[in-house]
Amino acid sequence: MPSLIILICTTTIASAVMWKTHIYAVPAIRPTLVKSQIYTLVNNRTLVDAHLNKLQNAGKIRLLKLEDETDDSLGIMLSEDYIASFKDIEKFTSIVLTEQRALCVNKSTLLKTFSDAQITTLVQSGALTARTSGLWWVSSPCLGRFLKAYRTGQRALLAMLRRQRFKELLLSDIAKRELGKGAILGYMYHVLAHLGSGTLVSVPTASGPLIRLRMG
Repeated sequence: MPSLIILICTTTIASAVMWKTHIYAVPAIRPTLVKSQIYTLVNNRTLVDAHLNKLQNAGKIRLLKLEDETDDSLGIMLSEDYIASFKDIEKFTSIVLTEQRALCVNKSTLLKTFSDAQITTLVQSGALTARTSGLWWVSSPCLGRFLKAYRTGQRALLAMLRRQRFKELLLSDIAKRELGKGAILGYMYHVLAHLGSGTLVSVPTASGPLIRLRMG
């Protein structure tokens, strides 16, 4: 069991560093993992959730709500990348990394530290996104750009498989195809996310993993 916990941590941190140096060619997007990707790599969702919460409570990462119908999951940013996505609002990053670690925050809590005008600035900057009246998701100024690329790639991969007669492709065949303009995160990023969220399944074959659209 301890080795599994170490694997989760290593996967989370090492993958973030890898994507930072190799995948993210667009400076406006900060390295962001998706929890469903870790579900694909580690077959124990309860332990993954517990360890991610532990990392967030330790101030190592920030969990962010992803509002996307293809994947009801969470985004994960290393604290250093989360802080780097902000300008001139260090007080906010300090609070949401060390005190207010929930996915959302209400107005009464914010008013303990910020004025109404400052809250408006946080919303306008992308640090907060509306959930309901007086309640916001904790976000990042870069999350909108990430979500645009993420949604584009997620939908493109599903569309690619739906065009196939049997709604499936070998992973090696997916690697040879283009997901299209705007899908800048790479095919494996989306394969892992879809497998973890359950929209796709992977079937072992002699020719390698067969990625199939989950039906029903």
